[in-house]
Amino acid sequence: MGRPRKEKPNHTSGMYEVKITIGKTFDGKLVRKSFYSAISKADARAKAEQYKINRAVQQITGEVLDESPASFENWSKKVLESLKGTVKDSSWNLTYKTSIEKHLIPYFGKRRIADIRQIDIQNYFNQKGCTLALETLKKHKMALGRIFDAAVLNDMIARNPCINIKLKSSVGAAPKRTYTKEECRKVLEYAKSHRFGLGVHLMLMYGISRSELLGLRWEDVDLGEKILHIRHGVADVQGTDGKMQVILGEPKNDFRRRDVPISTETAALLNAAFCDDHEFVISNTNGTMCSPRTWSRRHYDVFMNDMQTHYAKQEENIPKLTPHELRHTRASIWVNDGENLFAVADVLGHADLKMLRKRYAHSDVESTRKLLKIE
Repeated sequence: MGRPRKEKPNHTSGMYEVKITIGKTFDGKLVRKSFYSAISKADARAKAEQYKINRAVQQITGEVLDESPASFENWSKKVLESLKGTVKDSSWNLTYKTSIEKHLIPYFGKRRIADIRQIDIQNYFNQKGCTLALETLKKHKMALGRIFDAAVLNDMIARNPCINIKLKSSVGAAPKRTYTKEECRKVLEYAKSHRFGLGVHLMLMYGISRSELLGLRWEDVDLGEKILHIRHGVADVQGTDGKMQVILGEPKNDFRRRDVPISTETAALLNAAFCDDHEFVISNTNGTMCSPRTWSRRHYDVFMNDMQTHYAKQEENIPKLTPHELRHTRASIWVNDGENLFAVADVLGHADLKMLRKRYAHSDVESTRKLLKIE
């Protein structure tokens, strides 16, 4: 009896092809996968069977036997693109894009996603902890978590290796400066007559952020009830074309969406500054929304320089603080004066009273004695 005739290749490439069903899509359609061989159809079929065995072992043990060839660089870029529109533009740029493009890709680069282990990630953070602050490391971990979560969901790996990662930084957070109550009073006094003083007044009196200040529209100001409705924030974000854009967005959480009571004096300052032609309380020369970076350079820095020069002539040295340090000043004054922490948290948009106390309270025995009414 003669040998059976060898089956001819069944693929246009001249290869032998065998197709098997490996699952279903979310809408119930069958997912098919092809296996190829230059030797025979039996060889292609053997590859398909080995794939099934590897998948079964992976499901039982969690070990990845059928590893995806996707590199960390390619996969992280794909995940980054998928995050657009699902997170705030500022978070996409500052937390994900910056972390991935400037730090994670240069480190993990061409390594395959399936080859990266928990110990590799821990080593990454051990190294970065020598040069980066803890808050920055947290952003990197958040980005890595998203990248590997997506890999798990897409059956590229069995589990996320970003578990039990310890973050430690030898870089201390830059100390935030604050004005004393007397310095605060002097800055507020000077702000009354300066052309850019209104923004400084609102930040220093009520602890609103630069983003919230620039997102404040006249329709958010209720002069009759003396309330500021904080509903938006402004951020500079990088567009897909690489150019910076000014974006008006929602607050980063529900606590930052709040109503801030203002004084009669503040209401009068706002009333004097009201302009029918402008949508925003603080606007650029065209009457439209200000870029945070441009406002800081052309308005805020001008105020701080003028203020410092003014008091220097009186032989007083009042430092120039950043916009966030004005918020820090207001919070510190309220907390250390023993004001109700719930009210302080409400006005500042904080959710955590413990964090509020830890961040702004400055331990002082005599202040504690006074607050506790210990004679």
